Amino acid sequence: MPAPNLQRLSIGPEDLPPTSPLDLRRAWRASHMGAEVGLVMEPGDVEGICFRSKTSAETKFMFADLDAACWAAAVDRAYGLETTNGVSLLFRLLALIEMMSEARWLQPFFSLSGKDGATLHPTLLSVAATERLSKTAAFDPQSFKVAMGLGSEGNVRLGAIETASAKRPVTPKRKAPKKQKKKAKAR
Repeated sequence: MPAPNLQRLSIGPEDLPPTSPLDLRRAWRASHMGAEVGLVMEPGDVEGICFRSKTSAETKFMFADLDAACWAAAVDRAYGLETTNGVSLLFRLLALIEMMSEARWLQPFFSLSGKDGATLHPTLLSVAATERLSKTAAFDPQSFKVAMGLGSEGNVRLGAIETASAKRPVTPKRKAPKKQKKKAKAR
């Protein structure tokens, strides 16, 4: 069996650079479309990432899971896993999916019924694009919560952000004008 095709980086997952929320959204779309058409890895595709930072031991992440392999192939075709930006996008997507599946307090910020598989609140995308990953390539839930502008109980602080559950802004109802009594005109 041939050795797996690994992309080697001389940094750890915690050193991956931030990305733009727009690139993260586009990578999500590419990955969702890849899953829809059944994108699979082809010979020569990156099968995993090997991180080796100066401060920690070598860490390998293999895309053995079918879903992770599909998402990796989609991000590779859209952004290239030979670039640090492409790797950062992929690991931020995977960390975001993990966070969305585990953090109940995050549920108001996304819906899984959108045309791209999900509707993601802009604040959620912004935080996922810029929040630091851990050595295990995950987001720290408490740090993520603070970056989202949420209190310790998961409640939105007043004025911090709007929730994603609001489909459109609420406009205050205006009172109907009082009907004026018509005076009869004398003829």
